[in-house]
Amino acid sequence: MVKYQNFFIYFILLFESIFNQNGIIKFPFIKELPNLNEVSPKDVFPKMVTNIINIDLRVGTNPQNIKLRLDFESYIFYINEGTSDSIKFNSKNSKTYQKMEDRYLIFDLSKLNRAIFSSDYIYYNKNDDKKYNTSFLLGLKTEEENIGGIIGLNLDDNIQFNKYSKYNFLNELKRIELINDYYFTINYQSNSTGNLIIGDLPHNYDNNYNKEYYKDIYVDFWRNDLTWKTKFNEVDIADGKKLENKIEIHRFTYAYFKLENSFIEGTEIYRINLLNIFLKEQIDKNLCFEINNKFYYSYYCKKEVDISKMKNLYFYNKDLDYTFELTYKDLCYFNEYDGYNYILVIFRIQSDDDEEYNDEFWVLGEPIFKKYQFVFNKNSKRIGIYTKFDENNDKEDNNINNQSWIQKNKWYLILIILLFISICGLGIMIFIFLRNKPKRKTKANELDDEYDYSSGRNNFIVND
Repeated sequence: MVKYQNFFIYFILLFESIFNQNGIIKFPFIKELPNLNEVSPKDVFPKMVTNIINIDLRVGTNPQNIKLRLDFESYIFYINEGTSDSIKFNSKNSKTYQKMEDRYLIFDLSKLNRAIFSSDYIYYNKNDDKKYNTSFLLGLKTEEENIGGIIGLNLDDNIQFNKYSKYNFLNELKRIELINDYYFTINYQSNSTGNLIIGDLPHNYDNNYNKEYYKDIYVDFWRNDLTWKTKFNEVDIADGKKLENKIEIHRFTYAYFKLENSFIEGTEIYRINLLNIFLKEQIDKNLCFEINNKFYYSYYCKKEVDISKMKNLYFYNKDLDYTFELTYKDLCYFNEYDGYNYILVIFRIQSDDDEEYNDEFWVLGEPIFKKYQFVFNKNSKRIGIYTKFDENNDKEDNNINNQSWIQKNKWYLILIILLFISICGLGIMIFIFLRNKPKRKTKANELDDEYDYSSGRNNFIVND
C-alpha cells in the first residue's frame, strides 16, 4: 500500500505544479521599522525619512545570508565586501567566487566608490537549494557601511549609461533566464512586509488582477534623468470626492517615485494651502507644531486634533484617465509612544546656493505605494496601474470578482480529488480481494468435502 500512497502524493503534487509560473520570481521583503520609543518629536522625522526595505539572498559556497536594500534611485546591483561576522559578503569564504574583470570600477552614483565586477552562486529562493551563477559588483568602498548591498531598480538604458547595463539586477535575472521580462511590482502585504515581484504583468500570473483594468503610460525624460516619474495634469485638494469644490494646487507638474522615502515630498504651494486651510489655527492653539530643520518643513499634531478634517490630496493623470486619491489615513502616522499624529508630507526648503531649484515637482514615497498597485517596465519605460482595484479600494471584493474558475471552485476540485483518491483506494481494495478470492474458494471446497451432509446431525426438522 505504501507504493500506492506515494503515487497519490505524486498525483497531487503534479496537479499543483500545473499552476506554477515560469519566468516570474517573488522576493519577500521586510521594512526596517525605526525605534520611535523615547524619541523627541523633533527627532521622529529624521528617523522616518529613510524607508529601508531589505530582501535576503544567500550568496556563495556555504551560503552567506546577505541583506540587500531596494533602491529606486540606483540602477546598480552590488554586494558589499566584509568580514564573516557582519551583514556583508566575505568573498574569501566562498570557493566559487570569481573576479570577472581585473580592474577597479568607480561610480559617481549609488554611493559606491570602489568595486570589482564579480560572480558567484546566488540562491534566489530561501526554501530551494537551486543556485545560479550570477554577476554582480563587489563593493570594496561605499559610503554606506551598514548595508549588505543594493538592488537598484532605476533605469539604466539611457544612451550615456549603456556600459553599466551588465551591473543591473533585472538585466542579470533576464540573462540567467529567471524572468520573462523587465516588469517589477512592489506589493505591500502589511505595514512592514511585502513582495518584490519581477518578470511579468500581474494579470498574467495572478487572477486577482484583471487585464481589462490595467493601464500604462510612457515615462518622459530630459538631460541624464533616469528616475521613475510621471506627469500629472492636475493636483488638487478637496473634501472627499467633491471635486467641484476643489482647490487647484498645480497644473502640469512632475512627480518622482521613490520607494526609499517614508514620506511624500510636497511643494511650497501645497504647504501654504495646508497651513491656511487646516494647520494654522491648530498651530496658534499649540495643538499642532512646525519643524524647520533647514532642509525641510514638517508638521505634527496632538491626538485631540481631528486629523480627519485634513482635505484629501488628488493627482490626476490624463494619459491614464485616472485620479489618485490620498486621504488623512494615507498622509498621517500616529506614533503610539508619544501620542502625536505626524503628517507624512515634508516640504523642501530652497538653499541659497541652489540656483536651479525647482519647487514644481513632487516625490511620491511609501504612502502611495501602500495604497496603489504600480507596475514598472524598465525595458519600455512605462509605468502601469490597476485602476479598478484602486477605484473600489476594496481588495476583497475585487479579488472575488477577478478570481479564475479554478479559484472560485477550489473546494469542489478538492472534493473531486478526494473522491478520486477514495475511488482509487476502493478499487485497489476490490482488486486485492478478487485476487485472493480463488484461494478462499478452494479452501471452502475442501471444507465442504469434509462435511457430511447425509448425517442426521446436519438436518433440521420443522414441526408444524
